[in-house]
Amino acid sequence: MALAAALVCAGCSPPGAGKAAPDGSHIAITDPVTTDQVADLGDVTLRMWADQAEKPLITSVLPAFEKKYPNVKVDITYKSFDDLIATVVNAASGSNPPDLFQGNIGYAVDGALVKAKLVRPLDDVAAAYGWITGTGASTLAPARWNGSGTAFGRGNLYGMSPISEVQGIYYNKGLLKELGLRPPQSIADLKKALPVVERAGKQPIMLGNSDQYAATHIFSDLAATEQEPASIRDWIGGKEGTTFVTKGNEKAGDIMAEWARKGYFGSGYDGLSNEDAVTRFAKGSGAFFVGGSWNGATLDPEKFGFGPLTTGGAGATASPWHIAASSDVTPAAVAFLAALRTPQSGQEILDTGRLPVVTDGVKGSNSLQSQTLDALKRTIAAGTQVGYYDWTATDMLDVMGGKLQEVMAGRTSSADFVKAVQSSWNKARRTP
Repeated sequence: MALAAALVCAGCSPPGAGKAAPDGSHIAITDPVTTDQVADLGDVTLRMWADQAEKPLITSVLPAFEKKYPNVKVDITYKSFDDLIATVVNAASGSNPPDLFQGNIGYAVDGALVKAKLVRPLDDVAAAYGWITGTGASTLAPARWNGSGTAFGRGNLYGMSPISEVQGIYYNKGLLKELGLRPPQSIADLKKALPVVERAGKQPIMLGNSDQYAATHIFSDLAATEQEPASIRDWIGGKEGTTFVTKGNEKAGDIMAEWARKGYFGSGYDGLSNEDAVTRFAKGSGAFFVGGSWNGATLDPEKFGFGPLTTGGAGATASPWHIAASSDVTPAAVAFLAALRTPQSGQEILDTGRLPVVTDGVKGSNSLQSQTLDALKRTIAAGTQVGYYDWTATDMLDVMGGKLQEVMAGRTSSADFVKAVQSSWNKARRTP
């Protein structure tokens, strides 16, 4: 049997009721959901909340889903990302929550959902569909939480995302050829190339840091080469006993200060947005742009390439999908989740400008796309997507971004920077 009804208490087993269990008993998923099991629900509505950025993917998946499960009416509410994360916890705790919805990795959203027991654990679903051992298994980690919702990266699985991201080094092919430089394949290669570009009178790295996060991404890439990426991931996840005050993080801060002092980022980068920096890079300004895979959509694959970070660096899965603990159409919700995590959906994700978690059989349509996909595959296989620092606390981006700007401007030391960041981490966890 693909679904086994288990009469258990709500706190002892993954919740989720089906039509056959209106009395509050729960359904455990033991095998992939079948059409007959979804049909047994009768005519039902699957209510969903999603980031509006997911509309192309959902639009591509929905026709086949509705054809396969004609008794399920899908009712989707799309929201801007900011609106979604600001309202989804309240919606999930309301009297009529959506059955399937996206959250956001970190304490403000996913942590609150887990702590309040508003979302269904998905360990049984992941086991039934082979997600735990299949392609992209390591990407599930950010959706794993301890029971109290105070640390993530380990524990029960509460979400799944079909979309991934990877950090890397975009480069101007023509400029590198002109300067006799080979495309970088690591941060070490980038370090060697920067003074060559600067001596030629060109801007080495295009950076727009008015939003403060772009520099923290470059910092995280450097930090991951100066220490074990796993230690960074543990700190981001809130593992007890971890600290940001490390020699590796101090060294990364020193490098950022050195690069700024030598003019590798050009001038006025704190007054330029990341989007404007990408636009300038696309028009030929700068030899390199260190950033995430989402920045590549506007770059001409004939003119630009993508070099990987051999140790993983920043990068992670996108906002996870969750099933409401109170949903009475759990089999339909599980079936939709499964439809999002297939090679077919993976190709659709790549074709619409993003990167999939499931990369089996997925192929890029141009060299830049293929290079980025290859970097992602290697990163996922190595399990070295460390995540993003701002997941650690609601004010972390402001604290880290602001202090890193001061480091780069020479107004504070890297030693003081790492201490300030750790202080914010401690405060968020109410530790001494």
